[in-house]
Formats: sequence, C-alpha cells, structure tokens
Amino acid sequence: AYCTNQQVVSFVWASTRSIVPSDLLGDSCNWRALRSNISKFVGLRRYESFSLSQCTHGLETSRYSFLSKVRLSDCFCCKVANGVGNCKFAKKGIKISNDVKITLQNHIFQNWIYWFFSSIVVPIISSCFYVTERQSKRHHVFYYPKTVWRKIVDNAINCLKEQNYRLLDHASFTYIISKRNFGFSRVRFLPKQKCVRILANTKVPSKIPLHRNNNRKRRFVFLKSINSSLKELHAILRRIKHEHPQALGSSVFGYDDAYRKLYQFLPKVKEGSPMMLKVYIVVGDVSKAFD
Repeated sequence: AYCTNQQVVSFVWASTRSIVPSDLLGDSCNWRALRSNISKFVGLRRYESFSLSQCTHGLETSRYSFLSKVRLSDCFCCKVANGVGNCKFAKKGIKISNDVKITLQNHIFQNWIYWFFSSIVVPIISSCFYVTERQSKRHHVFYYPKTVWRKIVDNAINCLKEQNYRLLDHASFTYIISKRNFGFSRVRFLPKQKCVRILANTKVPSKIPLHRNNNRKRRFVFLKSINSSLKELHAILRRIKHEHPQALGSSVFGYDDAYRKLYQFLPKVKEGSPMMLKVYIVVGDVSKAFD
C-alpha cells in the first residue's frame, strides 16, 4: 500500500521539474546531484536530520547560469566590505570586489537550495503523502499516498465503531469535559502487516474549538494532558512501592524490576532446589488491552 523511496523521489523530481524553471536547477550534472540529494532526504530514518551542506552536496555554483548574472550594488559592497575588511582575505590583500561577488553568489545559492527543499520538496511530500513508521520497522519511514491512507483510516474507524467505540455528539462531549479538569488523548494509527494499531498520546494537552460568534475568528481552549492530571496519583503509587513493596505482589515497573525478580529466582532453579520440581515459561498477550 505504501510507495517505495524511489517512487517518491521520482514523483518529487517530476513535480519540481514542472514547477521550477530549468535555469534554476542548473545543468544536467547538477540535476543528477540534486536528485541524489532528494533521494537521501527521502531515505532518512526517524529522528535523523538533513543539513544544508547535505542539500548542496555535489552541486557547483558555476553550473547555475543565473548566478553569473548577479550585479553588485554600491550599497551591498559597502555593507560587505565593512565585514570583509577584518577577514583573512583582506589581510592577504585580495581584491575585495571579487571576494564580495563570490560571497554574494554563495549566499544566494545556499538560500536558493534551502528554499528549494523547505518550500518545494517538503510541501510536495506533505501534501501528497502520509509519512509514518510501521510497527515492524519503527525507525524506518514509509510513504503512503494520501488517498490510500484515507481508505486505511476509514476502514479502521469503521471497525472501531463496530466494536466498542462511538462518535460523540457535541452535547455529550461538552457534558463529559465539564465534569473533569483534563482533556483527552490524541489518537493516531500505526500500520501493521495487515491492519493498523491505535496509539494514544496522553502527554499533549487538548485543544477544543469554541463556537464562533458574530463571524469572529474561532478561538480554542486548552485543557491539561491526561498524564499531568495523574501526576499526584503516580507520586502516591511510587511512595507505596517504596514503603510497602509487599502490597504490590509480583508487579514490576520496568526491566530493572523484572531483573531483580529473576536474579533471585534463577539461582534456585540452577541449584536444583527441591521446591522447584518443574519450571514453565508462559508468554501471554491480552487481546485488545488498550481498548
């Protein structure tokens, strides 16, 4: 259902070729380098960044004809000359006018490439694809066409309505919100092999739109997140865990607690304790636990 990175790159490149004048993309050598940089950008994994130097990698300013037509104004020369006067070029006696021209061309070139990626490449991807990870490969990025993703979401919502979810009307929603001082979780869908998994984000505050009066701009009211409303209860449970650990039975709160339990249990098994006749490992999964 998702597109490969190469398909996304081909689509983005074809779109940019139809939007941007060919002179602004340089010659054929720069085309290959620019498309390669777009491919690297599309192939980024989660949490990876893409710097301006990576955007301009392999591109040569001399192959952009419009840069050679740049004219230096007296005002610009004065501004740059004041800054260049203390640099290494001025100390070496290099002619300031040539140095200023090169500086100006590089500055325009870098700004153009930055604008090209931020205002053309990224909007094309965000407007045509839903970009997300998958459950099996959490650090890889996958590109779903918006029309395909809309069908996936609609099918998932219909399945939820058939099970134990229903759409609230405005009156019911207002009544529930008025009875508590926190908002609701924000839900997104994580693709799996054959279906999707619902993920609820309880860390972010909720934004609720208010009704507009007299054609005024719509306003929003913010409610604190579910996690922040549970801080006091969480602090109480932490104190009970510290002062009365026996009250929690076999409960564990992370890998460290699980290790402490196993660390005390495994030596008895290895020593062949008569109390440990047979050992069984049970793996279980609660069906629809988050529902």
